[in-house]
Amino acid sequence: MLPALPGKQRIRQAFDQAATTYDEAADVQREVCDQLAHSFAQAGLAPSPDAILDAGCGTGYGVQWLEQQWPDAKLTLVDFAPGMLIASHTRSPQARRVCADIEALPFAASLFDLYWSSLAWQWNDPMRCLTEAGRVLKPDGILAVATLGTHNFPELHHAFADIDDYSHVLAIPDPEQLLANCQISGWQVRLWQRQPVRRYYPDLRTLLRRVKAVGAREVEQRRPAPFSRAAWQAITARYEQLREARGLPLTYDGVWLIATRQGERFEGD
Repeated sequence: MLPALPGKQRIRQAFDQAATTYDEAADVQREVCDQLAHSFAQAGLAPSPDAILDAGCGTGYGVQWLEQQWPDAKLTLVDFAPGMLIASHTRSPQARRVCADIEALPFAASLFDLYWSSLAWQWNDPMRCLTEAGRVLKPDGILAVATLGTHNFPELHHAFADIDDYSHVLAIPDPEQLLANCQISGWQVRLWQRQPVRRYYPDLRTLLRRVKAVGAREVEQRRPAPFSRAAWQAITARYEQLREARGLPLTYDGVWLIATRQGERFEGD
């Protein structure tokens, strides 16, 4: 058996493998990104950014809205999965692309007017992401982030409970701590919203296939051996207890944050 890859490498590998299937299955990701755009409008900001960073751009869905809003801005796309950056080229051929970790951005301080990130922070340390966002933003820059909370995929928790001792969903830090860190470190929170995003599937096999198709496969721990037939039957039976009229539910814990740090410089600027 091959040794397990470190966490970040497993996540990168999962998203690289999902790059060609991502768009077809990413309806939740598109909804969350669309809500981030709506939240930005709700925040009442009217910026004219010269430089925009899309941190964790994936296949570039958010680029369309960013370019529509600010067609003259210089757009930089960052993702640590090369396959995702390649896929993003069809949506924005002219944007600059950089393969990098958003916890350690390879940019000088105070470079961007807008830091945009949709469904990337949950795969990282949110506090490190927040620190890096503050470093690369100009003093009057804007932070716009969509991420996930701790109540993500409760149905999977239920279905896999008591089956084994392995984690089958991503362990995500409490987003309320992210909000507190924002406020403590001097950000002015313009909008904070948390609400579930739910989808329904005809059966467990389809549900798990859609989750894997967007790269969100189990990344925290990997079992040394596949489940037995009896175990899968037990998991399916537990999930079927949750069936609703529309099908088997799967719930994402969506979080949206818009913040500014006006007139102040971060350490290292």
